[in-house]
Amino acid sequence: MTKRRFLRLPLAIAAFVLVLHTGTSIASAHANLVASSPADGSSMATAPIDVNATFSESISVDLGGLSVRDSDGNRVDEGTSQVDANGRTVATKLRPDLPNGTYVATYRVLSADGHPVNGSFLFGIGTDVIDGALGGGGTSSDRAWEVAGAIARFLMYLGALLAAGLAFFLAFLHDQLPDRWKLVPIVRVATVVGLLGSMGVIVVQAALLTGRGLGSVAESGVLRSVVGERLGWSIVVLLLGLAAVYLSTNTSRLVVAQSLALYGGLAVTVSFSLWGHAVEAPSTWLAVGADVVHTTAAALWFGGLVGMAIVLQRRSPQPVASTARILSRFSAMAAVTVVVLIAAGLAMTWIETGGSLSGLTGTTYGRLVLTKMFITLGVVAIAAFNRYRLVPSLTTSDAESEAAPVLWARLTRTVRIEALALVAVLAFTAVLVNVTPARTEQAVAPKTVSLSQSVADGSVTLAVSPALAGVNTMVIQYTGADGQPEDVANTLTIEFSLPSAQLGPITRQVIKTGLGRFVLEGPEFSLRGTWDVTLKVRTGDFTQEQSRFQVPIR
Repeated sequence: MTKRRFLRLPLAIAAFVLVLHTGTSIASAHANLVASSPADGSSMATAPIDVNATFSESISVDLGGLSVRDSDGNRVDEGTSQVDANGRTVATKLRPDLPNGTYVATYRVLSADGHPVNGSFLFGIGTDVIDGALGGGGTSSDRAWEVAGAIARFLMYLGALLAAGLAFFLAFLHDQLPDRWKLVPIVRVATVVGLLGSMGVIVVQAALLTGRGLGSVAESGVLRSVVGERLGWSIVVLLLGLAAVYLSTNTSRLVVAQSLALYGGLAVTVSFSLWGHAVEAPSTWLAVGADVVHTTAAALWFGGLVGMAIVLQRRSPQPVASTARILSRFSAMAAVTVVVLIAAGLAMTWIETGGSLSGLTGTTYGRLVLTKMFITLGVVAIAAFNRYRLVPSLTTSDAESEAAPVLWARLTRTVRIEALALVAVLAFTAVLVNVTPARTEQAVAPKTVSLSQSVADGSVTLAVSPALAGVNTMVIQYTGADGQPEDVANTLTIEFSLPSAQLGPITRQVIKTGLGRFVLEGPEFSLRGTWDVTLKVRTGDFTQEQSRFQVPIR
């Protein structure tokens, strides 16, 4: 590879990550906003006392929180945010006597799996017209930092996994001829790239959580908060592993090099499982274990491919005899790691998609996983061709034949293609880890629960949307025996209770909006669980119709 092509490669990969991240902007958070009060786009006659936002998983607000601004950009909240006892709802109090107009509430929170989440929602006071131009769910600066975060994660994965895998290759598979020292600088550069990538992840985390850009890193307490929990432990273990991997290339004692490469490499691969999707997945130990195994197998395969490609290139056109032994050892290791990689990857996919086909085909996360699988299977096909067609010819007596240089050259090209394809897989991974898992995306996707019951002269239908804890819209429709809307009293009484939480009854009076139709929007379904909803409506001077429904709220 020429120097010019070497310099172009990082730019091409960065552009690739940028395009990938831009294409997944619709699902770049893990703790999804599932409800807010006031509801997004709603208008209230009088100013509320506070504003709150409820998320799909636990959150923290050490560096961020919930803020509210008026149409001129001035803050109208009291400046502090609190998370409730269930850990999923953040609230902030508003200043009294707010004037009529449109307001934008902006949230910056840290999800339970360690990723920053930001966005906004609008509400109005004393106005029927909401100024939608004030919204947007973030700023252009946030978007730039999210892209920077994807590139930083890619560099971290690329450098760390290459360093760990190539150090293992040098310590356990290489024949220890002098050209070993030609590969050592690559390991060392890769450790530095991994280190810089991890530092970039920390900087991006601080910028997104505070909303104050690069300067926030120097603010008192910000870095301590950013690395205070899972991300901090992950980075510490990663740095210790990279240090051991680096030192493994600095000794001529093979046993010492092997020990440092083995345990340092394991520390590197374990570190990535201490922060991210796996720690919040169902069956946490299975998810974390599969993640560790998957990452370790990926590092061995990727680092081994790079090492093998460089050895073949430097020893061409007719490698020394011991090169065949390196090739044989690498081929055996690759066969095992590929099987393990696929098995662990399938287990992780099953967990993160909830075991559903729709989670794999109908979500951004699932489609990215399918693309990643497609590329990986292409690499496996090339690897299988090498193992069962080229390697046997080059590790037997045929290795000395006249055709051997051609076979070695073909193997060099295919191994190089395998390594470059795995770089693309790492790019997908850098984006994938910041995309909402399919199980979460499907769990919080809005849906309508529709229930019907017979009444004296027809039926009544209750529809609840989005059937998530927080603000919901209820539509009640009475119909006659002919299926057409049937008029009833002007008002309807609704009682809400949640027996599992000993909550209720909560009573609401609803005015008719159409022929036999009643609509209520509000935060009555405040908790997850199966709610009892009782409808009471007068159907005559001396008669009352009562219907009871059980409504599941996620």
